[in-house]
Amino acid sequence: MSEAQRLALALMGRMNELAHPGRPHPPGLSSFGVGQAEVMERLSTLEPRTRTSVWNIIPTLIFDPEDFSYTLDARSRDRGIDLQTITLPRTLRFHPLLSSLNTNLRLGPVLFNCIIIDSQMAVIAGPDTADGATTAWLATSGEFLASALGMWHATFAESRTALPEGSTPPLTPRQLDVARAVCLGRTDAAIARQLGTSERTIARHVAAILDATGASSRSEAVLNMLGRGRHSRT
Repeated sequence: MSEAQRLALALMGRMNELAHPGRPHPPGLSSFGVGQAEVMERLSTLEPRTRTSVWNIIPTLIFDPEDFSYTLDARSRDRGIDLQTITLPRTLRFHPLLSSLNTNLRLGPVLFNCIIIDSQMAVIAGPDTADGATTAWLATSGEFLASALGMWHATFAESRTALPEGSTPPLTPRQLDVARAVCLGRTDAAIARQLGTSERTIARHVAAILDATGASSRSEAVLNMLGRGRHSRT
């Protein structure tokens, strides 16, 4: 077992022991949200307050063309925020667009979700509720923040970049816009109108998307992008 995995398991154990809605919890740890929708809404309120960095540890990512987090990430990049994400290597099988969406992506030994903001607070995954809803907790000081920071630094040290040094992402930002539209079922003509370009240009972008996702057809590309293609099952 690596040091990163050891620290992650220790933090998971403490969260499972102490992080339960309605129970007393240690100083510096408070409930952040219950359910994915509430957690995403709370994260959107943190983005304008972020000053220097957002470090994200997440085992698996699935592409959602309507995911609001892409907008949050774009806002942070425009403000010069240091965005770093570490995920499991197998995630690229389920999410072939990920290294284009996140050019700083790293692959490493990730066990559970944690987001560290400005090195001063951490949003940490907690145990599910009795109804099966996910929970997230905010650590602003003390044991849990220190543990989250230690886990991040150990995981980063054991990770590697997803893109080889000096290489460019498989898809450009404009091609990613086209990929989102393709996943939403829009035609080339509709995408061309939306993006203010020609259908011929969109067709070239779609061909690049098929190549990047290892697909031979538009429908196969959509399945691959959404993590439901044959590559994700092998």
